[in-house]
Amino acid sequence: MKYRRLLSAFFIFLIPALSQAEYRVFVLKISKSASASAEASAGQAAPDGEPTFRLVESTLDPDQYRGFYPVAADETVTYIDTWRCYGRTGGMQPHCPNPKGQIPSEENSGP
Repeated sequence: MKYRRLLSAFFIFLIPALSQAEYRVFVLKISKSASASAEASAGQAAPDGEPTFRLVESTLDPDQYRGFYPVAADETVTYIDTWRCYGRTGGMQPHCPNPKGQIPSEENSGP
């Protein structure tokens, strides 16, 4: 009986203290659909000067992002890269950096 209380106290108080939070970061590519930008290729500006896509770093996957943020009906949301971060996301803390190095948009921006 005495050991049950000790084990219960161990599981109730010590185990939650050892647990850690984690979250996943996605690099999302939000682009105009193929019919809206058939003449513009990826990464190039449209004739009116607007880029054909934008990259967003988010903790929401593509389906969740579309449901949470306003995305135009002619835009598609796909993920380019993803990685896992440890810790909390509270307090408006920045996401952890990509352990693979650069995000895809930075690969081609060299001198």
